[in-house]
Amino acid sequence: MNKLLVILGPTATGKTDLALQLASKFQGELVACDSRQVYRGLDIGTGKMPTHSVILRAKPEGYNYILRFAQNDIEKSNGYWIVDGVKIWMYDVVSLKVQYTVADYVKDAEKVIMDIWNREKLPIIVGGTGLYLKALLEGLPNLEIPVDMDLREKLEKLSVEELQEKLKGLSIKKWKGLNESDRQNPRRLVRAAELTLDRGDRGNKGNQGIGTGIRNCDILKIGLTAPREVLYEKTDLRVLEWIDQGIIEETKELHKKGLSLKRMRQLGLEYGVLADYLEGKLIDGNMQNQQSLLARRLASKIHGYIRRQLTWFKKEKNVEWFDVTKQDYVNNVEILVGTWYHNLK
Repeated sequence: MNKLLVILGPTATGKTDLALQLASKFQGELVACDSRQVYRGLDIGTGKMPTHSVILRAKPEGYNYILRFAQNDIEKSNGYWIVDGVKIWMYDVVSLKVQYTVADYVKDAEKVIMDIWNREKLPIIVGGTGLYLKALLEGLPNLEIPVDMDLREKLEKLSVEELQEKLKGLSIKKWKGLNESDRQNPRRLVRAAELTLDRGDRGNKGNQGIGTGIRNCDILKIGLTAPREVLYEKTDLRVLEWIDQGIIEETKELHKKGLSLKRMRQLGLEYGVLADYLEGKLIDGNMQNQQSLLARRLASKIHGYIRRQLTWFKKEKNVEWFDVTKQDYVNNVEILVGTWYHNLK
């Protein structure tokens, strides 16, 4: 039976670093499961570009943070990167001007996984976008319902509270089916309204969904986690590195080449904050103070995203969880993966 390794967990747990190590040991190739790493040009803010590896060591009064400079050898190509000799697929798949959906991701990622299997290598899914991972592994019945850009443009002008009332009016059942995180997420509310309206037009005619092409395989899920305050501190360090790496310059160049501020905000998280920065909405004295304010806003956004990820991944089934602050966690992961990979009892 074909094998599929999944490394999941919230931002700042070191999923890609671990996956690269495992790929070297078990003839693997990575498949990124991220809603924004698919876009060409979003390198720094989506975490494609390596930063320092932060090694955590627990101690009675807190944690030691050891920075190890990332000296990765990187080669870029359309649809994948090669990092230290290991391919990472689903990087740089499409232009930023393209509306790339979860359905698009599932179709493309399935093809990549099949190709890796055909070459007798191990696909390693690496992801923090829970919805994309669920769609890829389990399939979702709504994936074939397309994005309605006209409807979205109207709905995106509404506040969270107005979107909540809109959805309740459309389908109280749909509203009650959302968890608290989804109810506060404008993009999820817009999609829920979109699905409700589309289903009303289609009824139940033949919408069987997609995303079931890789179900018949042997899956091992490795979950990485850490105390929330640790993830926040790692995020704060990462944001400062992004600024040093040139995330502001990267975003200015993308805007110069035609990426609108509106589209930047649609991409969410870091790039929504950067759109405000470019538009002059982050005003605080001199340039240095503006960058400090930018760093705080970026970190705050990502902290919120981490909270949503932690909530989502709590529902993930059949996961072997590892705390990345434990000194021996990498060795324990390698033992588990090795036993599974070689079918040892």
